[in-house]
Amino acid sequence: MRFYSGMIPVLIFWIHITGGVYLFAKTYYKESLAEAFLTLGFAAIVFTAGWTLSSFLIHLIFGPKGLSVILNSDSLSLILLTLLEAVFYKMWFAKSKHHENADAQAQ
Repeated sequence: MRFYSGMIPVLIFWIHITGGVYLFAKTYYKESLAEAFLTLGFAAIVFTAGWTLSSFLIHLIFGPKGLSVILNSDSLSLILLTLLEAVFYKMWFAKSKHHENADAQAQ
């Protein structure tokens, strides 16, 4: 069985879709439907802006072809995007959790 070069982007898109559904459901459960759509929209903006930035950096560093057939520029830019998003969301939700704990203690 040959490794299809489009499997990395498909896996990364699946991770993002699963994360979006999780964010939507978690926010809907804790807040409201409007907040859930706002959170999903924010995540979509972070994804599109981040992919544009990471694609620019990968094209600048590795060129339009990337490293190989499997690690082409699209795959590399999505991998970089996912790593940057993981760091961003970890900091974002750690800050949110800290504020929730402070609010709970104040009451």
